[in-house]
Amino acid sequence: MLRISRKQFEKKAIKDSIPEPMEYQMVYRSAVGPLKNRWDLWLNGHGTAVISIMGSTNAQESWLENFYAAMVPANGQLQLNDSTRFDYHLAQNPKATVHIGWLLGMANLSGSVVEQINKTYKEKGVKDFIIMGHSQGAAIAYLLRSYLADMEVKGVIPKGITFKTYCSAPPKAGNIYYAYDYEYLTRDGWGISVTNATDWVPQTPFTIQTMADFNTPNPFINAKNVIKQQPFFVRLYVNHVYNQLKKKPEKAQKTYEDYLGHLVYKFIIKSMPQFKEPAYSPNGLFSRIGSPVIMMPDESYNWKFTDTKNIFLNHDFGAYYYLAQKQN
Repeated sequence: MLRISRKQFEKKAIKDSIPEPMEYQMVYRSAVGPLKNRWDLWLNGHGTAVISIMGSTNAQESWLENFYAAMVPANGQLQLNDSTRFDYHLAQNPKATVHIGWLLGMANLSGSVVEQINKTYKEKGVKDFIIMGHSQGAAIAYLLRSYLADMEVKGVIPKGITFKTYCSAPPKAGNIYYAYDYEYLTRDGWGISVTNATDWVPQTPFTIQTMADFNTPNPFINAKNVIKQQPFFVRLYVNHVYNQLKKKPEKAQKTYEDYLGHLVYKFIIKSMPQFKEPAYSPNGLFSRIGSPVIMMPDESYNWKFTDTKNIFLNHDFGAYYYLAQKQN
């Protein structure tokens, strides 16, 4: 799958020695979306198709998509332009939220993905699909898998199709409640997330947890009532501590929304001028998603990958392919 994903980019863009894909042939390449997203369809001779989603490019629009990191509900709608409304249902839990930038990327690709799934199923009888994405492509792969589950429920794509998802070098595409939903959907090994333990990208975006993010019931709901029962001076001190613990994460979340939501939106609409800004969720509880496969670098890896000036040293295809070969 890394060999296939690598084919999204020119060799000169990323210097590595990853071989050509074996068995699979590319049969479709989508148009490039307004935020520079794209996907390919690959087929082998044994009835398996691969939906390969491109990761970040050097284009400004692609990086704006990454930085457009406010949260929106995992169920809702986006007004992409004056004539296109994108309705989506990505989780059962009403507390689930997802990264708005990557949701936009998925929305711009979803129509052609559904069209090609139906065409490939009808014309070639293909029922087994692999969804593959590296980096930004991995984040979109999470959301696409959830979207396709809903499309199957609604009868937009045929029932009985099997999807397996490989998310390589994946950032955090949603909050913990979205992660729970995705992991339940892909339980028993159908949603694999592969991480190089020295890669910083899977640690992003920043996670902010407020007291409102906990499941209920929880001990924080009645904290004020408990504090009121304490002696006066104890109550003063504990109230001060409680307010600091409560308000500082809430302020940080609001700052996050202002800068990585409202501010970045002003740049996003230069590429999508009719896109209406959605209402953001007051939530920044980004969480790791999927069944984790951790690749742990050893002494030979550290000897080979030594360019500390390259911030993507441990994130690029070369590092992941090298570790995947050793893992086998």
